[in-house]
Amino acid sequence: MHPTIIEIDKKQFELNLNAIRQLVRVKKILLPVKANAYGHGLIPIAKIAESVIDYFGVACLDEGITLRKNGIGKPILVFGAIDEEQIPGLVDNDLEITVSSLFKAELLHKFCTENNKKCKIQIKVDTGMNRVGVRPESFPVLFNYILSSPVLELVGIYSHLAMSEELDKNITASQISIFRNIVEDIRKIKPGVICHIANSGGVCYHQDSYFDMVRPGIMSYGYFPGPEITKGVLSVIKPCFSLKSRVSYFKVIKADSGISYNHYYHTTGMTRVITIPLGYGDGYRRGLSNIGEILLRGKRYKIAGTICMDMFMVDIGLDEAYVGDEVVIIGKQGNEQILISELASKLNTIIYEVLVSFNERIPRIVVS
Repeated sequence: MHPTIIEIDKKQFELNLNAIRQLVRVKKILLPVKANAYGHGLIPIAKIAESVIDYFGVACLDEGITLRKNGIGKPILVFGAIDEEQIPGLVDNDLEITVSSLFKAELLHKFCTENNKKCKIQIKVDTGMNRVGVRPESFPVLFNYILSSPVLELVGIYSHLAMSEELDKNITASQISIFRNIVEDIRKIKPGVICHIANSGGVCYHQDSYFDMVRPGIMSYGYFPGPEITKGVLSVIKPCFSLKSRVSYFKVIKADSGISYNHYYHTTGMTRVITIPLGYGDGYRRGLSNIGEILLRGKRYKIAGTICMDMFMVDIGLDEAYVGDEVVIIGKQGNEQILISELASKLNTIIYEVLVSFNERIPRIVVS
């Protein structure tokens, strides 16, 4: 096994999901597991979550097929736009397909009619994100076409909030209002359709966005999209992700010696340098060169020099370390903790991007 691992705290992840369940009560919960479950590991996360949630959400066909091949039986909604050649795989794997245009609905109708099949559809409405989704004024035509087709089963209608974590709530209130008007109209015609718009920000800060189902993505994994909630049922939500490695090499370096590519770091005196088997080839960003930190024996140390594809070095001064010592890159060790938000801040990005950067070279290990 690779000496660098991502640990998933099963108990904490379950606490997060159960807190959300307690908050939304009887509303359905869709867990987004796209992008390798936000870097946590698609299959391990799905298997832990399946008994708690009602739906899974994925970005593309391949993610849906992977879930099905690994025994996941819960409904799966594919968020992404589809290509015509993907239609057989989507239908045959019982995946719910997002439709945002009459053209795509016609392609699905044609395939299912010619092959004596049926498929499940969710319409996405653009209420203000301006990414994908049918415009509200064009919705009735698409809605009526799908209802008229004997091979297309409409199971859901949804939209996406653009600014739900922001203190300015006007845009979110407008989106919810537009969506509510659509929901009120369709329920007169097809009352059983699942309507949903609440992402993590909606769940945390806009209870009027819940409708029939919520889609808590980042918060399920322990991160609040906006202000941290420290009271009530959501106060137990914490990260369940840790990135750990071990010292793979140790050497004593003379004063004024350059470390790593281009010698952007020079030792100031006789010092001890350790090597960690993790690099940008694993998704640990090169931008953390000379500014990233690790925990070793409960103490913080800064990365020394340029992060390489498969490893990086750390100057530990005159402190002790041995090959095989545990190193924590994200998570707790002793009384110290490195938060993923620290990495995001140093990289001038968001937690989401840091999480999904870690690739499959790093094993995901579930711990209780």
